[in-house]
Amino acid sequence: MARALTLCARSESARADPDRAKIPKGGRFAAAAAAIVVSLLAISGAGGSGVQAPRKGGTVVFGPISEPACLNLLVAGCPGRGLQLFWIMENVLAPAFLTAPDFTPRPRLVSRVGFTRSKPFTLTYEIRPEARWSDGVPVSARDFVFTHRAILRYLPRDTAPEHRMVESIRAVDAKTVKVVLRARVASWRSLFGVVLPQHALAGEKLDRIWTDRLDNPKTGEPIGSGPFLVERWERGKQLTLVRNPRYWGLHVAYLDRLVIRFCQSCTAPPPAEVLGALRQGDVDFALSRDTGIVPELRRIAGVSVVAYPTNGWEHLELRVGPGGHPALRNKLVRRALAYGIDRTENPTSQSASFLNTSRYYVPNWKGYSYRPAVARSLLERAGCRRGGDGIYSCGGERLSLRFFTTAGARLRERGLELIQAQLRRVGVEMLLTFAPGSTLFSQILPRGEFDAVSFTFFVGDTIGGTGVFGCGGGQNVSGYCQRLVTRDLDQVDKILDASQRASLINRVDRQLANDVPVIPLYQVPFVLAYRTTIRNVVASPSNLFWNAESWWLAR
Repeated sequence: MARALTLCARSESARADPDRAKIPKGGRFAAAAAAIVVSLLAISGAGGSGVQAPRKGGTVVFGPISEPACLNLLVAGCPGRGLQLFWIMENVLAPAFLTAPDFTPRPRLVSRVGFTRSKPFTLTYEIRPEARWSDGVPVSARDFVFTHRAILRYLPRDTAPEHRMVESIRAVDAKTVKVVLRARVASWRSLFGVVLPQHALAGEKLDRIWTDRLDNPKTGEPIGSGPFLVERWERGKQLTLVRNPRYWGLHVAYLDRLVIRFCQSCTAPPPAEVLGALRQGDVDFALSRDTGIVPELRRIAGVSVVAYPTNGWEHLELRVGPGGHPALRNKLVRRALAYGIDRTENPTSQSASFLNTSRYYVPNWKGYSYRPAVARSLLERAGCRRGGDGIYSCGGERLSLRFFTTAGARLRERGLELIQAQLRRVGVEMLLTFAPGSTLFSQILPRGEFDAVSFTFFVGDTIGGTGVFGCGGGQNVSGYCQRLVTRDLDQVDKILDASQRASLINRVDRQLANDVPVIPLYQVPFVLAYRTTIRNVVASPSNLFWNAESWWLAR
């Protein structure tokens, strides 16, 4: 379900089984991503020739990206301006499940999780026998119990909903944990998106540790269960990860170090900073959300360029509740807006419930092609009348809509300027305002002081839930309330079988397409550019460091 930043990993798409969690393989994303990568590599001349065995050693410098406030995931404000802290932490503190590039959950710390379909709803986690901390202490059931209790104590209620559904938790033995839930929860795999070392943190004030390092407070030594450890953090400059020599996975990290460079006061690095960092040799691996710089990136010698769809869903939310333009309460007007926007100028999303790359994606919104004449006809059916300047008035009020978004995102700015021109031709005036993110999300949206807003949800393959589209949902900024939709979304959260959940979610999506409280725009693309000497990079929508332990440097 959509949420900006939470402690939990989002991996809810495995088919349920009464005895164990089976992890499905493949999916359309794999083929789509492969096609994108192959085509771009062919254009950019990236990669190497021949098959080489991975080599150990060397350092890769990644960046620039935004800097987190601290490294402590039990402090709600730590993630700061982006998802990057979660990318890093999954490589230091291994989760129970990782979300793979095709959105399937892959077991990391656990080898098997059994669960029941009837009361009491019980999960039995079997921790990998070989899993251990960097100091040699085995990862144990006590770590899981300790983590759960720490989350309940230190995190706000709305950031860890799955943990609030736990009725009891106990260690059966050193490597087995039994969790009893109050009710069925489809997102149970999100329970342990991080697992903390009980032997290192017991007795500590957990909201006061890990401000600028990730260590055992009792010894001062770095600690972790993933392929990397935090070596040092130079605030305002970079964070250095070093190979965990005691990593218990298939192999220790091939790289000696992974250095993450920070940009200054940014949520996403400006294109000029990305290009400059690569050209000057300040970084080896860069990320951009601006696909417009791809031609310039391709001109940098010795750099591979790969574009791929992320787990970001860009959309317009229409304010149908109090504070919005009165005309938006009429679904004919909202449908007119959907027909008045040419969404083919971006990688179009035809769903408000699944990302295009999900195996369960159904293009329920494909009927909303760009048809200005249909849009004008719908406005006239709604009783709107066109004025002398070409702009309609509805109910005596000019159809002049306040569109808000965050400042500084070039792809979004260009897209909204195109939409502004398209809607003008339909007869809708769009007053575009770029606001600071803090102002938009903490003031304007909660007060309902807008007509439409454009922003991105970073999600699992499922976009919406009760919180986004349900009546009174915590992230429902549109004010949309449809009782049948809310009822179905409440049921979705209780269905364990992924195919059955998808069927119900797509029924909700068809209703959303009928009501149009939102307009899907596109699945946000990212551009990766990295030295051709860096091998075995696998682009993942949910974590750019998905397989960082397998990156290696060719000589």
